[in-house]
Amino acid sequence: MKKYIVIASVLLLVLTVQFCGRGIYTNPVFLEKTAGHRIIAILPFEMIFTGKKPKKLTVEDAAKLEEVESIAFQRSLYQSLFHETTRYRDPVRIDIQPVTRTNRVLDKNGIGIRDSWHMDEAELARLLGVDAVVRTRVIKRRYMSGLASFGLEVGTSILNAILEDSPLFIILPTTTNRIKAECYIFNGLDGAVLWESAVVDETDWRLEANAIVDGVTHHFARRFPYR
Repeated sequence: MKKYIVIASVLLLVLTVQFCGRGIYTNPVFLEKTAGHRIIAILPFEMIFTGKKPKKLTVEDAAKLEEVESIAFQRSLYQSLFHETTRYRDPVRIDIQPVTRTNRVLDKNGIGIRDSWHMDEAELARLLGVDAVVRTRVIKRRYMSGLASFGLEVGTSILNAILEDSPLFIILPTTTNRIKAECYIFNGLDGAVLWESAVVDETDWRLEANAIVDGVTHHFARRFPYR
């Protein structure tokens, strides 16, 4: 009996969503460079897919799905950071531009979600009227389907293409279930990196999409500077 209890405990530990941070970098003159900062903006997340594309998912549909995932992560980080600004102890003390405004300004200036991934950070900060921008890159091997919780729809054909190519269940998470994410804050004045953090998330893909996304963004929000 004890043998089975030990095995069950090990399986439970493996199936738990685990985070492995790779350290945090803070610019040595962070306080000096951010002394006059009043507001920051969260850019759409850059999504990098490294797995095998579902057979029925077209290149165009894959691009659309990545953009929808980008906005889901962006919204989640905004909500996580907003929560940190309301903490009773050690709150984040910086205004955060609503992502709806950020994306509206980008769209008004002809900058698509994917375009923003590769633009100069100082240029984007000036365009958005903020003191710094938050840029995040997510690298993963699976697409997510349950994005409705973020108020986002990917379309029935895209959803079917993902589900038909996915296993019905996953017994144990493996390295193929890993999400890597890197978050940076760039100074709007000179484009300098003010802060950086990274995380490797051993994700159980049986979780809802919002649990996977929020797990990543909460990691960054809890370690965010401007305190």
